[in-house]
Amino acid sequence: MSKKKSGLNRPHGHYCKICGEYKANEKFSGKGHSVHICKACSKLSAAEKAEAQTITRLMNFNMGRLNASEKKWLENCVHDRRPEVAELALEVYNLHFPYAERNARKKQLLINTLIFELHNTTIYDEFGDEYPVNIRFTANRLTNILTMTDFDADGVEQSVTLEKKQMGKLLRWVIHTLEIFMWAEDYNLSPDGLVFDDPYLDILPEFRPDGWDEDEERDEGDEEEPETDEVSEADVRWCVEIEYADEATQEIVSYRDDLFDKPNELFCTLREYFEPEIED
Repeated sequence: MSKKKSGLNRPHGHYCKICGEYKANEKFSGKGHSVHICKACSKLSAAEKAEAQTITRLMNFNMGRLNASEKKWLENCVHDRRPEVAELALEVYNLHFPYAERNARKKQLLINTLIFELHNTTIYDEFGDEYPVNIRFTANRLTNILTMTDFDADGVEQSVTLEKKQMGKLLRWVIHTLEIFMWAEDYNLSPDGLVFDDPYLDILPEFRPDGWDEDEERDEGDEEEPETDEVSEADVRWCVEIEYADEATQEIVSYRDDLFDKPNELFCTLREYFEPEIED
C-alpha cells in the first residue's frame, strides 16, 4: 500500500495561470478549474488576459540555463509592443545575459583615431614598480601611424608606421578586450571622487584601524574642503579621445593620479612599440 504524499510543501488552493496566484477552490468556477483561470481573471478581456499571463510567466521565468525556445520567446518579449511586457522582459534578459548589450555595441564600433594622454599619472610596470609619466599616444587607423609624444623630454615625438592589419588588430583589441568605450561607466571616473578620498577604500571594515569612523572622517574632510568642488583641466590626470568610423566621438577623463588595470594595460602595450629592441 503506497504512502499518501505529504502536502506540507505544496501550495494550498488552485493555481491561476493568468495572475500566477494560488487561490481557494471557491475562487474558481467549474470551467475555471479546468482552464486554470480564477473568477477575477476571467472577467478580463482577451488582450488583458494575454498580457497578464505573459507578465506572470516573466515573473516566474527560468533563471537557469535557457533552451533555444525559451531564449527565442524571451527575445520576442523584449521587442513586445506592450511597454510593461517589454520593460520586464528586458530586465529578465539582462539578468540572463548581462553583457549582451555591451557585446552588441562592440560589433558596431570601429575606431578611426585614438588619443591617450597622461599627465603626472602613476604607472605600474610588469615588476610592480611605479613611476610617473607625462605622455601622449595617438593611433590613426587611416594612416596606420602610431605616435608617442613624451612631455618629460621636451615634447620629443616618435612615430612608427604599422601594417594595416596590425593597426586594425590593435584598435579592435582596444574595443573588444579592453572595452574602452565602457571605461567611464566601469570605473566611475566622475570628479566627485576628489571631494572625499577614503584611504581604506580597498580594505574590508574588519581590517581597518581601530577607532576609524567613516562618517567622522568624511565630516572632517568636508570641513576642510573649499566652498567649491569644481575641478579644472589642470586636475585631469589622464584622458582618452576617440573618433569612430561613423564620426561619433567620445571623451573619457580621469582625475585620479593612477591608472586602473585596463588603462594601465593599454599604456604598457602602446609603450612597447617604442621600446628599443634588445639584440641577442
